[in-house]
Amino acid sequence: MDDMDINKSPGPDGLTLGIIRELLFLDPAWFTELFNDCTRQGVFQDFWKIAKVLLIPKEGKDLTEVSAYRPICLLPTWGKVYDKIIAQRLLYELESKGKLHRNQFGFRKQRSNLTALDKFHNFIINAKAKKMITLALSLDISNAFNSVIWDDLINCLEEGGISVYLIDVIKDFLSNKRIYDDINNTEFNYSKGVPQDSCLGSVLWLLIANRLLKKMDKQENIMCTMFADDILIMSSGTVSYKFTESLVTRIEVVESWANKDKLKINPTKSKFIMFPCKNDIKHVPRLKMNDIVIKQSRTLKKLGLLFDERLTWRPNLEGVR
Repeated sequence: MDDMDINKSPGPDGLTLGIIRELLFLDPAWFTELFNDCTRQGVFQDFWKIAKVLLIPKEGKDLTEVSAYRPICLLPTWGKVYDKIIAQRLLYELESKGKLHRNQFGFRKQRSNLTALDKFHNFIINAKAKKMITLALSLDISNAFNSVIWDDLINCLEEGGISVYLIDVIKDFLSNKRIYDDINNTEFNYSKGVPQDSCLGSVLWLLIANRLLKKMDKQENIMCTMFADDILIMSSGTVSYKFTESLVTRIEVVESWANKDKLKINPTKSKFIMFPCKNDIKHVPRLKMNDIVIKQSRTLKKLGLLFDERLTWRPNLEGVR
């Protein structure tokens, strides 16, 4: 619990992390036995799965539209503590068994947005050293975490040889999940998706992302990286007109993965940028997804950092003036 945010708002149980910590100090043995019993029985208590939803307006959006709000779920603190215990055990098994792809940088130890950005930057620099052009394609997934199919997650766990006791707990974690809105006094069950404020939900998302990364390994001079649900496809070549041909098969792989896992790639929010070697690029490839043309951009913001075509970093400096 030491690295959990003590200032976060409580969920439906009204208990803050500070209160839970006091209980732990009073009787740590009882605390340990409680969670061990849940694990042995394959149980994630139903009242730990009730989420209180808050709708946060998105800046500059039409507030009469449903899509103008970002739902934030406040989870019971007891459930968040147990959620993190199971997430750590699952992540340990996935890492120790080599089940997670090397190019997934989200929610993992010794990996971060900085290591993901370093990978991207090095790809461009290495291509320039070989007198090659780099094209970077950034793809946007709509509501990625909310769209995950639970049966797909369980299949991934079983195929990955994860311990049965963990699968049992996660099956229970994914059952009988409820959301309530106290402003409108409504409550409903939901049967897909994982909470973004959940450590376990984040680790489970890695299983779905892993499927794509495995499929993207098979082509020379092309690399796909992900940070959580952020997809970046990088390709290098000596001439720009060949990017259309080389990337079309990779885009088809992404479309196939998204369709299979019931995810939606938004081509209108996706974009690509080209990094020249020396001379200006005269041919701009035509990239499409779902029959919609993906636009070229002069800058690309990835994980908080703006990349421009010449790697001058000036857009970042201008942004802090």
